[in-house]
Amino acid sequence: MIFHTRDFNITEKLDYFAAGASVMYGLYYTPIRVFRLDQNSQAKQSVLRAWTAICISLYLCHVTYLTAWSWDYTYNMAANVAAGIVQNVLWSWFSIQRYRKLQKTWAAWPGLIVAWIILAMSLELFDFAPWGRMVDAHSLWHLGTVGPTIWWYSFLIKDAQEDLASHRLKA
Repeated sequence: MIFHTRDFNITEKLDYFAAGASVMYGLYYTPIRVFRLDQNSQAKQSVLRAWTAICISLYLCHVTYLTAWSWDYTYNMAANVAAGIVQNVLWSWFSIQRYRKLQKTWAAWPGLIVAWIILAMSLELFDFAPWGRMVDAHSLWHLGTVGPTIWWYSFLIKDAQEDLASHRLKA
């Protein structure tokens, strides 16, 4: 928010690094949930530690490249889009599998949220000049992410409740 009101070199970098961290965290979390790497088996814990190290290293390399070598907008966008595509594919696959298993509408939500985010992201990728010197593609991208964020948290709650209920049934 500060970058959008006070456009300075440091606020621009912080905005991009925070956005990159958010995308990277999404990529980090997705396989953990999809493949249940949070469960307490020795093999899964080893994979989780390796995945954590990989994601931290990728993010640090990304920030280092942008800071020390080249502030490259095209590279930054490509890196974020690539990370987003991987998690979108995983969530779409998860959504289909989960819906088939549970036959509950909310289990399909991740796939629908992914579709919404892709549509909103098109605003960011296909930028246009501001309307009335105030509303541009980037502002509409931010507006377009409000709904799916609320919807996503509703999914996470239902998913956690389902997970707790299935564990209670097994016990």
